[in-house]
Amino acid sequence: MSDLTDAKIIKYQFELPIKRSAADIWALMVDEIDRWWMDDFRALGEGSKVTLSAETGGQLIERAADGSILEWYRVQMVSPGKSLYLVGYMAPDWGGPTTSMLKLAVEDRDDGGALIVSDALLGNVTEASASSAEGGWKMLFGDGFKTFAEK
Repeated sequence: MSDLTDAKIIKYQFELPIKRSAADIWALMVDEIDRWWMDDFRALGEGSKVTLSAETGGQLIERAADGSILEWYRVQMVSPGKSLYLVGYMAPDWGGPTTSMLKLAVEDRDDGGALIVSDALLGNVTEASASSAEGGWKMLFGDGFKTFAEK
């Protein structure tokens, strides 16, 4: 017998001030992603390579030496130097089925710049899974990206 469940939606957003210009934040976020993507977030294991092709239809992917590949997200829209809209899917093995619509935006501020992270989750979403997703992004972009960008 199949399980029929209700889909849920949750949206959240947070902002990280970064002591760099928006142009620098963008370049580091896109071009240097493998250097700041933390090992704890490498689903295919340490030593995998993470790349981001910032163009419509481009991919945020992780590749392992054994040939395994994971598509984290696909780029839906890009406004160069300003924002990326990404769409990703979580399989039931990872708590899904869930769709994530992630937006990464950069802005200049008086004292540097900021990365604004917005996400909307649709599907098998619980308070725990939503909290885990938000906490994970805060860790990756705060401890990983921000720390890297401000070195």
